[in-house]
Amino acid sequence: VTTEPHLQPLSGESFSHRSAITDDGARLDVAMYGFWGGRFEKAFVDVRVFNPSAQSNRRGPLSSVYRKHEQEKRRQYDQRVREVEHATFTPLVLSTTGGMGRAATTFYKRLASMVAEKRDVPYAVTLNWIRCRLS
Repeated sequence: VTTEPHLQPLSGESFSHRSAITDDGARLDVAMYGFWGGRFEKAFVDVRVFNPSAQSNRRGPLSSVYRKHEQEKRRQYDQRVREVEHATFTPLVLSTTGGMGRAATTFYKRLASMVAEKRDVPYAVTLNWIRCRLS
C-alpha cells in the first residue's frame, strides 16, 4: 500500500473527457496491489468527502449527489489509470454525515471480506469494526 502515489507522466495520450487530469505531477490518494484481482494487479483509490448540506449538494436526492461526485472523479482519473497505469480506479465518496457512495460501499465490503479471511474473524464483526473506525 502506498499513499499519495504519483501517476506516470503522459507521453502524448489523449482522453475522451476534457476534465481528465493530465498534469505530470498528478497523484491519487492510495495505491495497492491485489485488492480487486490478482496479487500483482494494481488498484488506485481517490477519496472525496462532501457536505450534503452545502448549497451545491442540495439539488435532488442524496443518492444523486453521491453518483455525481463518483462520476466526476471517474471522469478525472479512470481512463488515465486504466490506459496509462494499467490498473483499476475506485472513487471513495463519503459524506460528512457518515454516508458513502456505491463504489465506497463495495470497496469497504471487499476490505472487510479480506480482513475477515486473513484474521479468521466473522465478516459481520469485521465490517462493523471498519464502519466504527470510519465514523
